[in-house]
Amino acid sequence: MNNFLTRKEIIALIREIDRLARSSIEGDQFERELEKLHRRLEAGVLDPGITNYIYLEIPELTPEEIADRALAYKPIILPDESGR
Repeated sequence: MNNFLTRKEIIALIREIDRLARSSIEGDQFERELEKLHRRLEAGVLDPGITNYIYLEIPELTPEEIADRALAYKPIILPDESGR
């Protein structure tokens, strides 16, 4: 059984991160909440760049575009060099 997030769940988490960023919460409470959301999002998708899409993409991507990009990610599987 996997613990991957659905597109709908990814979008909801991204919106929650955005809501938190726009809130009046500050300091340690803000950092804890944000870290909790980031960990959940990063654990639920294969794409290691998911949080970069939220903060670093120019022009900004919508939550739907971020979810689609993360779900389209395919890891590169390198051949086993051990000779087994």
